[in-house]
Amino acid sequence: MRIAFVGAYGNGKTSLTTELSRKLGLERTHGSAMRDPAGGTPKALEETSEPELIQLAVRRFTERAVEEAAHPEGFLSDGSVLHEWVYSKVRLAVGRYPEPTDTLDAAVREPRTRLFEEVVDQLGLLAKEHARTGYDVFVHCPVEFPLPEGHDPISESFRTLSDELMLDILKTLDIPVHVVTGSFEERLNQILSIPGVSDSTA
Repeated sequence: MRIAFVGAYGNGKTSLTTELSRKLGLERTHGSAMRDPAGGTPKALEETSEPELIQLAVRRFTERAVEEAAHPEGFLSDGSVLHEWVYSKVRLAVGRYPEPTDTLDAAVREPRTRLFEEVVDQLGLLAKEHARTGYDVFVHCPVEFPLPEGHDPISESFRTLSDELMLDILKTLDIPVHVVTGSFEERLNQILSIPGVSDSTA
């Protein structure tokens, strides 16, 4: 099976895909860290400008698509090709630290930001096209655990808005979506009980 794990930053995708790769014998796919855009000074994702953010999103989309294509027999995608689109859109609309009451629809965009967001939305259409044919099932890991103390590349409100947007996108794809909750072991058992997943064992 080609299983994509989705959810906001810090929601446990990496831990789950790492353990499931060991249990099922499926390859774990992921993109490189989103940092150090080409042609400029090395910098963290949080420090990138709008054009650099789009460059990094395109780079990671390409890496994911190529790596997934190398495993047609099945894989566990830590993120999915939709991840960078969601992150970029939320960041452009409300920034990394939106207020708890902020929404994507009501956010006021500067003309420059709106232009970049239109570009990101076009990239999102490509991501949806790939997702429709590239994945058999989605596993959504919702926000249940707070970010580690002192580690705040985004806010809790950003995570919530990202999750809401991701779920809205998944509803348009006609691909099964399984939401897993609880402790690590509880989530793991829920995933293994999804029809067809345990049959993926190498």
